[in-house]
Amino acid sequence: MKKKRFDRLIASLEEVHTHVSTSRFGGRISEIIVGADDIRAVRERSGLTQAQFAETFGIGLGTLQKWERGERSPSGAAKSLLRVMQVDLAAVVRALGTARSPRMPRARPARRAA
Repeated sequence: MKKKRFDRLIASLEEVHTHVSTSRFGGRISEIIVGADDIRAVRERSGLTQAQFAETFGIGLGTLQKWERGERSPSGAAKSLLRVMQVDLAAVVRALGTARSPRMPRARPARRAA
């Protein structure tokens, strides 16, 4: 095993040990993969046009178009948010307080006790 890989492995094990012993995560999540097709699918599922989706979620229209064409990839928080949108788009919409898109399920009102 090469020294550089060995050193990375040791550093990773130290992060795991810290997490297990303190119940705190001090690392960085970097293995999130969100491709062009994934981004387009999330947007289409939302029922929004590219312009509407970009405006709603604070993404530059040109940036979104490049993501969907695979010319660029989101990074950091944008990648994390898109991954969460893949799993539960309605939760993101609720959390951000954005307007409900046409294809988003409505939240059911709580029933009042009689």
